[in-house]
Amino acid sequence: MSNILSFFPRKIKPKGIKKRPPSTEKIKQFFFDVDYENIEKINPINHPLPAAPTLFYPGCGCDIITPLLFIEKLFPQLTEINLLFVDLNDNVDLITTILDDVGVTFSQDNRFISFYWNHLLVSLQFLQDDIFTTALPQYDIYFERSFRIMKDVDPQYEKRIYKKLNAGGLLISDSGFQNVALQKIVVPPELSAYNEMIAGIKKI
Repeated sequence: MSNILSFFPRKIKPKGIKKRPPSTEKIKQFFFDVDYENIEKINPINHPLPAAPTLFYPGCGCDIITPLLFIEKLFPQLTEINLLFVDLNDNVDLITTILDDVGVTFSQDNRFISFYWNHLLVSLQFLQDDIFTTALPQYDIYFERSFRIMKDVDPQYEKRIYKKLNAGGLLISDSGFQNVALQKIVVPPELSAYNEMIAGIKKI
């Protein structure tokens, strides 16, 4: 059964950062029931990260909720994170609309958004750019979802992504990355539409 909402972006007036939890019931409406249940199966991992790691999410669309659910499941003790989102389309208004819909207040300075996700302080920077031509940053976590067809145009893409992932960093993808050196982490394969869900730590 699908609970996915159809909606249009709204101009949301920032109300500032307030530490209050998002609505679980509202969050569930953005997922197929089975997909949300599979995310709930993710177990915490015992792996050190920087105090405020950077998560890089190319081709993000307006998908703000999924990476946050993954991170709070994998690293429940983490208190701060930086998100770097890249997409060809400007999805900032869609992202702030979703945050507002699930009851999260935020502060905003153009394409920089800050908010609390439960106890996690999130700083999000959104870049409207082409991931295949822009210079890649360094990051501690790479997150990829529904990007398989797009990255097929660049045979070297996965190698470049792996190179920019910091040693000891975490890679999460719903396809690919079978030929890079990772210490694999067990995650439900059903999290991937291709049944290829992969998570792993870049070997030092």
